[in-house]
Amino acid sequence: MAANGLAGRISVRGSLWAAGLLFLALLLIYHETALSMAYIWSRSETFAHGFLILPISLWLIWTRRDLLVTVNPRPAWWVALLLLPLGFGWLLAWLVDVAVVQQLALVAMLIVGVWAVLGHQLGSVLAFPLFFLFFAVPIGEGLVAPMMEFTATSTVWMIEMTGIPVYREGLYFNLPTGNWSVVEACSGVRYIIASVTVGVLYAYLTYRSWTRRILFVLVSAIVPIFANTVRAYMIVMLGHMSDMTVATGADHLVYGWVFFGFVIFVLFWLGSFFREDHLDEAPVRSSALENDSAAVGTNKMLVATFVSTVALASVAPLLAREAFGTDDAMLREPVTLPVPQGNWESGGAQDFGWRPPSRVGGQNSAYFERGSDTVGIILQFPDGTFEGADVIGSSPLFEQEDSGWRVASQDKLSIQGPDGDLLVDRAQVRGAGGELLVWSWYVVSDISTSNDYQAKIQQTLARLGFSDSRVHRIIVATPAHSASGDAPALLQDFVSEYVPLVYQSLRQEAPAAH
Repeated sequence: MAANGLAGRISVRGSLWAAGLLFLALLLIYHETALSMAYIWSRSETFAHGFLILPISLWLIWTRRDLLVTVNPRPAWWVALLLLPLGFGWLLAWLVDVAVVQQLALVAMLIVGVWAVLGHQLGSVLAFPLFFLFFAVPIGEGLVAPMMEFTATSTVWMIEMTGIPVYREGLYFNLPTGNWSVVEACSGVRYIIASVTVGVLYAYLTYRSWTRRILFVLVSAIVPIFANTVRAYMIVMLGHMSDMTVATGADHLVYGWVFFGFVIFVLFWLGSFFREDHLDEAPVRSSALENDSAAVGTNKMLVATFVSTVALASVAPLLAREAFGTDDAMLREPVTLPVPQGNWESGGAQDFGWRPPSRVGGQNSAYFERGSDTVGIILQFPDGTFEGADVIGSSPLFEQEDSGWRVASQDKLSIQGPDGDLLVDRAQVRGAGGELLVWSWYVVSDISTSNDYQAKIQQTLARLGFSDSRVHRIIVATPAHSASGDAPALLQDFVSEYVPLVYQSLRQEAPAAH
């Protein structure tokens, strides 16, 4: 602060110190969300770059110090009002435990809070260093599945174009010399995230034209997608030509990163031919550094803005703890599967040998017979064993790593559910026990869906008190080559005749909305 008291004019250094203290205060208020990001950085190679984002932002601020000293600081207290809707978004995400939305909301609140304290002129000068903080959010997991599918499809196509016979089954494909599979590390998502992060930074530092910046960022996002296919094809070819002695172990990851590094080097080298960093930043300077002598910020305004910003940012966490507390549904007893009716009879301890992946601690299963046909049903639900565990996100998961079972095909299927038309996740899984046809979906209150977003929206409404917030995943399975000769029809009959009894049990044991 300036030495002439609260009535004195704000110094740039005072504004920056206040912004830094506010930054730390918000991290403390939302420490659980901040720690969740750091935890992901530490355990995931894909998002390990998150540790570098804040130091890079601070370095970018340092590079603009010559512009900062010419600015007339004036806090924009009303900008802090944006913390209320952002805090509400964080609260909704907290209610249903959507970590990535909480993290995005936290970064947005950090930017808004710092902007309010710095004011528009300082905030404009530091806009990019502040918004670069969004790259600290570990986002992009949703790209893994489609990128794995794209990599498998494009790699197999290139192998076929080479003239080598190849047989594909889901994410697995077989060549005469050996077997290959596309796993998460092969999806290329980490390459895309790394390329876009570095590409955005490079475009900001190297170009002045927004057209060139946007084009370079788009190229840095698209090139790794196709480069990853080339990488996968090269690794398969190395293994094939060496009779599976090269690039079949951990060394293929090394080859992948070396190839990616080469692609990025070429990309930046080509981008350097159009660089504009030698040009003056006059357009930015003239718009950001307008001195309004009539609008002088005082230390009193800075203190008031700081206090009000902290207060507004604290509303959402206080509501989270005081108004909503914990979800009682997380402490429930397991649901008992009802006794079958009609032609279905209990199958005793029969088991297919297949275990569906689960993200929660609660599970109940049963097997039923009709003549010589067998159908199994599995219920998965959070039971409080694992803190923050959630069923939603698991419906399309059918394969456990190193289980001996693999997904041969997977898609969506419209069936007739207990409450009407229902789109389920369908998969055929193969293993030592044979081949199974499996359907999967969620039951959230009175809604049945296999759509993660619809399920989360319904869960959010339920947590706000509109209905029961308990969520179950229902899985039905039967041998793909059933005795009756029509496995899909058999599952449909089971869903139509038995699953309504399960729904009835779920709704009878559901507590009243509160």
